[in-house]
Order: sequence, then C-alpha cells, then structure tokens
Amino acid sequence: MNTRFLESFILVVQLGSFRAAAEKLHITQATISNRIASLEEEIGARVFSRDAGDLRLTPVGMKLIPLGERVLEMQKYIMQLGQSDQNVLGSVRIGAIDTVVHTWLVGFIEHLQASYPGIEVQLSSESTDRLNKSLRDGDVDIALQTDQLAGDGVVSTTCLPMGVGWVGPAGRGEPKVDVRELLTQPVVTMSRGSQPYLILKDVYRRVGLPMGKVHCVNSIAALARLVRSGLGNALIPLPPVREEVVRGELRIIETDMQLPPQGLIVSYLESRESDAIRLVAELACQEADRFMRSMPAPFSPQ
Repeated sequence: MNTRFLESFILVVQLGSFRAAAEKLHITQATISNRIASLEEEIGARVFSRDAGDLRLTPVGMKLIPLGERVLEMQKYIMQLGQSDQNVLGSVRIGAIDTVVHTWLVGFIEHLQASYPGIEVQLSSESTDRLNKSLRDGDVDIALQTDQLAGDGVVSTTCLPMGVGWVGPAGRGEPKVDVRELLTQPVVTMSRGSQPYLILKDVYRRVGLPMGKVHCVNSIAALARLVRSGLGNALIPLPPVREEVVRGELRIIETDMQLPPQGLIVSYLESRESDAIRLVAELACQEADRFMRSMPAPFSPQ
C-alpha cells in the first residue's frame, strides 16, 4: 500500500476537506481525490461518503483512522532507525522504572545500538523517586519514569500511558468482581510512592475503606511470582505481565471501578544535553508510544 494514500486520507480527516489537504501538501485537489480513490480501490471499500457535497466518514473510514495513523507512525520510526549516523557519538546513561524494562526497553536498546553504533548506552533500573534523584545528581542522563519534574533546566516529554488493572492467580473466577471484595484480601502493588501504589490508596479512599494488607514490591518479576503463589491479587500496570496472562499463569480481574493509567515521562537536564542524549530521549518516547499503540485492550488505557 502506498503510504501517500494514507497520509492524504488522514489529512482530509484532520482538516475536513480535500481542498485543505491539497493546500497542506502543496498538490492539486484532483491529486488528493485520485489518492483517496486509489486507497478505496486497494482496500475494497469507500472511506468517505460524498452525498450532496457532504464529506462524511464511512464505517470503514472510521476504522481506518487509528490503523492509518499507526502505519504512518511506524513508517516514520523505521526511517529513523534506518538512518544510521556515524557522527552521533557519546555515552548515554538511561535509568528506567521496572515496567519499562519489562516491556519495550530491551528491544529499543537493540535497535538503537544497531542504528547508532557511536552511542554507548548504560542502563539502570530504579523507582521513580530514586531516578529523579539520580537525574538531579548527574548519575543518569535520561530518566524514564512517571513524574512530571518541576524546575528550570528539566526537559520532559510526556509519552502514552500504560493501562493499569487487577491481576490474580490463574484459575476460573467471576466475570466481574466488586472492588470491595478485592480490597478485603491481601493486595500486591509496586513500591510506596509509585503511581500504582497511589492509585491503590485512592481506590481504598473511594470505597471508604482503610488501607488493608498491602505488599509493596518494586520488581515486576517478583510481583508476578507472588501473585502466582496466591499471596494476593495485584494492582499494577498490565503490559509488563501480558505474557503471563497469555500463557495462563495470571488472569486479569475485571472490576466495577475504572482506574487511571500509569503515565510515562522521558526527562533529561538541559545542562547535560548533547546530540546523543537529545536523540536517545526523542527516540525513547517514540518507541514508548509505538509500543502502547500496539497494545490491545485491556492492556492499553480505555
């Protein structure tokens, strides 16, 4: 499929007309029309309804929007990975929370080293609180964490968040559980001060119950093992345990309460900024967004 057809379709959707999209791309309106027609021929369905001059999306067009955006984002990412720049040199120390380590970080580092061999990467994994201190103290160059850092001299980029939910040991359970029932049992979550821990505290508050027996663990692997052993149900970001859920080692527990997602912020200090640090920070956020767009429900925020 020609990605120019998708690009034209997305622009028409965003700008509301063929004319505006043509002006944006500096091409004729007829060319835009031809691209949309070619796109419709390729997928075998109309994406716009043009009755009485009113441009409306068809059901197929509605479904195509997120898919088209994902394809264009992936194309951009692939092009950047393929442009190896031998002139970008430097050492970049990346600190990441455990949920990032257990999802997209390893694959990202592999792609980064293949595309930018002049960049040397050092990794460490800590809680958000410790990462923020490590960034301020100069022990890491880039922090992949959950807090929007305040103060001058901090460059922060907000990435797509991770869905948060409840998981329990494998086995058959009720289709949907009252969250009060879960809170009367032992609960496992991330370390104190983490976003999952703060979300859990708010859940107790919303149902009017005091904090019960809560186990705080900063390791996703250890946390999953505790849940598998039956020590308690867990309130955690869901993408890091997707493989365990797919293998049937853990199960997602649906409740009657919607939970906020866990955010992700990529931060570095202006005072330490270099071409390598700036590039790695930008690519890291792009990879985080690509990963989350690939997550199906219920692993992505609803």
